Amino acid sequence: MAADLAFELAPGVMPTPTLPSITPLTRPFWDAAAQGLYVLPRCNACGRHFFRPEVACTHCFATDWQWVQASGRGSLYSFSVLHKAPARGFVVPLVLAVVELDEGPCVWSNVVGCAPDDVRIGMRLRVRFEQVAAGVWLPRFEPGVD
Repeated sequence: MAADLAFELAPGVMPTPTLPSITPLTRPFWDAAAQGLYVLPRCNACGRHFFRPEVACTHCFATDWQWVQASGRGSLYSFSVLHKAPARGFVVPLVLAVVELDEGPCVWSNVVGCAPDDVRIGMRLRVRFEQVAAGVWLPRFEPGVD
């Protein structure tokens, strides 16, 4: 399987400047996203979740880990609002975010579904998937009530 795949845009989808590199290591994440499921690697040795997927657990370095379904919920750890597109194809304003997942890891994403002025550190978020190309669904986060 090639590390980078060519993608065809889904009908009616705004182009995204970059698409993920889908590798054998990350394929389960993208397959789950296409099904509307948020999954994370969890170490079978220490029991901790980590992200991004690596050959070994980023906490204890054990190589025995598996993909497990996660809640898809977390809190906004940090963010920045871009008012100038960093590259062609980005729609601004764009809220770049670091989301601290309830399972522990922090992930980079976007906050969507609210005005940039309403975004606050600590706000509760939930994942939503947006199709950006045929078969490719990106996790983005929107305000969520727990």
